[in-house]
Amino acid sequence: MLARIRSFVERLRTWLSPGRVEEEFSRELHSHLEMLEEENMRRGMEPEEARRAARIRLGGMAQLEEVNRELRGLPILKEVFSDARYGFRSLRKNPGFTAVAVLTLALGVGANTAIFSVVNAVLLKPLPYPNSEQLFFVFHERERDATEQAAWSYPSFEELRRQNHVFSEAAGFGHHQLTLTGRGEPAQVGASPVTPELFSMFGTKPLAGRVFVPADGIPGAAPVVILSESMWRGRFRGDPQAVGSSIQLDQRSFTVVGIMPQDFRFPVLTNTEQIWIPMAQDPLFGPWMPGRERKWLPVICRLKPGVSVKQAHAELDAIDARLAKEFPGEESGWVIRLVPLQEGIVENVRPALLVLSGAVVLVLLIACANVASLLLARATTRSREIAVRTTLGAGRARIVRQLLSETAVLGGLGGAAGIALAYWGVHALGGLLPANLPRVNAIRVDSGVLSFALALSAIASFVFGLAPAVFAVKSGIETSLREGGGRAGESPASRRARSILAAGETALAMVLLVAAGLLSCAATRS
Repeated sequence: MLARIRSFVERLRTWLSPGRVEEEFSRELHSHLEMLEEENMRRGMEPEEARRAARIRLGGMAQLEEVNRELRGLPILKEVFSDARYGFRSLRKNPGFTAVAVLTLALGVGANTAIFSVVNAVLLKPLPYPNSEQLFFVFHERERDATEQAAWSYPSFEELRRQNHVFSEAAGFGHHQLTLTGRGEPAQVGASPVTPELFSMFGTKPLAGRVFVPADGIPGAAPVVILSESMWRGRFRGDPQAVGSSIQLDQRSFTVVGIMPQDFRFPVLTNTEQIWIPMAQDPLFGPWMPGRERKWLPVICRLKPGVSVKQAHAELDAIDARLAKEFPGEESGWVIRLVPLQEGIVENVRPALLVLSGAVVLVLLIACANVASLLLARATTRSREIAVRTTLGAGRARIVRQLLSETAVLGGLGGAAGIALAYWGVHALGGLLPANLPRVNAIRVDSGVLSFALALSAIASFVFGLAPAVFAVKSGIETSLREGGGRAGESPASRRARSILAAGETALAMVLLVAAGLLSCAATRS
């Protein structure tokens, strides 16, 4: 294995710097030639005769240098690059065909890349919190009907915090609108009443000031509020004296104690203005806290390191049994369930996004079929060229590789155009997607999305290029040579019409399917 690795490294070095390696070999070869000449002269030969005998014994210099290139280089890479250059020149000679094929492929790749950026941000990327896999929604579920779910009463939430041994922290939260006054025109702002443990559980440090402390969650404590960075930079205009100032929320004075950075958003995961207040100070939820009969408080918990979900379920079953025994009227008939935080956040939009992904995959398949159709039409006009090359000794595998190299160039150009289209598409989607779509602010074309686009381009170029390449090498050689190149294939006008129809069909399919997917996504969120 080590010998093979060393051989590959040496071949790669030869391929990357062929001039230096060939010069070294040439010097070594001439050194051997001089040694043989000297040996012949010591045997009594004349200089000319000694030089001639040395050359005969060593062999042809040009042939040896060529054999060295093949043995020490990477001929397959050389052939691939040679095929790619030939394919590029061939496509450059047909700018109309190339432009339409690249545009058709760009529409398919661009649409898939743009939608994958949405799927990646919403469904695949981990949440922007430390060790987010330890975060879970904890809710009640009817024993007899799993579709009936409920939150917690505040006293039951307090029991959960006291009795469990599997969670490092638990917090409750809510969200509604409050009227902000005292900072410009009165406005409705998104307010998130939370228990003080929320910020320490997420482990995010404030941009300025402090987070809530347990004393802030006691009824009757001084009303305090934390601002989001977007609220601070927008309505407060980045005022460095904002911490410690007062604002009016529903005609009640609150003191600003902290500002959370832009990347912290919970429970609102969009890039909107947001404030947090202690649950006990909230005018809506505060009066509900003492009662046990109403289940209104969503709860999120963080598992302790090393604790499995199975252990957590066992602990919650024990807590559930104790609560049902102590408070049969309010707690009996319910079981406690865990759902990963990310899964709970995206469960409403997952089906719509998957439908949208399937729609744009169909767009790509239509684009590949149209490009393959264009290549098949073009292959009929190149049958004489393929026949001549076959007659001169080119094997079928070599011709298929050449044609696939040409489609790889086409796929690369289409992929590059598709990525450029995806950048524009992601920007355009920002105004089309529902404003309350989770993590909409994280949608962007990043390295993962670019890798997806490149892989997609490579697969697409192979898919639409394989059938025309196989067709080209299977066409009859004698028939092609007898008919000549002028009579084979479609007329130029027919080919132009086919190209325009292919691009139009792909564009129309993309618009219809993406529009349907966006409408499905909006309907799901609403």
